[in-house]
Amino acid sequence: MIYLFYRKDQQDTKKGVFIPKDAKLKIKLTRFNPFKDTGGNQSFILTLLDSSNSGIILTSLHNRDNTRIYAKPIANGEADKLTLSPEEKECLQKTINNS
Repeated sequence: MIYLFYRKDQQDTKKGVFIPKDAKLKIKLTRFNPFKDTGGNQSFILTLLDSSNSGIILTSLHNRDNTRIYAKPIANGEADKLTLSPEEKECLQKTINNS
């Protein structure tokens, strides 16, 4: 499944990347600390949804040794056959509600 969130201006490449005026995008970035032994909110969840609340959730979990990145598809406001963490669920609901 491929979602169009940004597109390149075909007529004038000097303008670069833009969001079409008719696009109804919902984008939310939430930083958090999932591990008690690390300092700061260096992990994050990025939710990208279209007008039907379908899209993706990108989650980056950072600890002292490594960083892991997970991508999960979202269909109609729900995870598509995958389990979301409590932080991902909260971020998804905030994105859907535009809060």
